[in-house]
Amino acid sequence: MRFLHTMLRVGDLDRSIGFYCDVLGMKLLRRKDYPSGEFTLAFVGYGEERDHTVLELTYNWGKDSYDLGDAYGHIALG
Repeated sequence: MRFLHTMLRVGDLDRSIGFYCDVLGMKLLRRKDYPSGEFTLAFVGYGEERDHTVLELTYNWGKDSYDLGDAYGHIALG
């Protein structure tokens, strides 16, 4: 058993990806839109998911900000 990822909700997905990749040196591992749910997921990290814990960034379409404490989502174990 290990940590797979943790999820944070973001108001600006491209800006968030830029921060984690350009500033912190992570790589964008995958990104997918889910039109029926009106959200996009992006996974960033320092290595492939099979070997490393990664960060899941969730952008809910039309939601550009969160109150302090509302952006945390979950931790996944596997």
